[in-house]
Amino acid sequence: MDAHQRMIWNGIQRPLAGWALSAWLALSSKPDPATLLSKPSPAEGWTSLDFKTATCGYVAPISMTFSVPPGYVVRNPHHGTEMGCFWGRQEDLDRAFVSARHVSFESLGHGVFQIRRTENVGYDAASGKFTAEDEVQPVLEDAGVTGSKVARLTLGGHPALVITGRRPDGLDLYMLYVAEGKDADVVLINYRPATPPTPADSSTWQLFLEAIR
Repeated sequence: MDAHQRMIWNGIQRPLAGWALSAWLALSSKPDPATLLSKPSPAEGWTSLDFKTATCGYVAPISMTFSVPPGYVVRNPHHGTEMGCFWGRQEDLDRAFVSARHVSFESLGHGVFQIRRTENVGYDAASGKFTAEDEVQPVLEDAGVTGSKVARLTLGGHPALVITGRRPDGLDLYMLYVAEGKDADVVLINYRPATPPTPADSSTWQLFLEAIR
């Protein structure tokens, strides 16, 4: 790795390892009433939502849809692209957005998703790789994440990077990077498990990935 590459990697080391460990911390927000999603899928009972709805309009729409568990709603905290948009059960989002200046994920009955555009990780269509993709797993291991796995997938026709593992605090890590299109823009989806975690978290994450179109 030359000096230029090292400088770039050092610049994104915090987002990759940091989000794995600290992006789960409180962020200032002021939630407004949750927005109900579209009708549940008759096949699985999950709810589908288009990309614009899923991102609360913070990201230019692309041809991708997501599905979330029954009872989930979309909430826009109106804190801009840095915080993005949240999906979860209303009672969990009410507990998470404890005040206009504080968010806590320490008392969740079910997992909560967060989606936002990331300015720190891009996608290079020429190489077919995300920024410093080959270095992600070593950084996670250095940060104390055990059992880490980094998988390249194509989801809904878009390149994707799925990152999982066990954080030092014992919580499971679920991250998904998706390249929006031919340009370098990438969105990040975090899934914050129930507290305490349950076996349903892993299956929820897997079903979520499988349902992306």
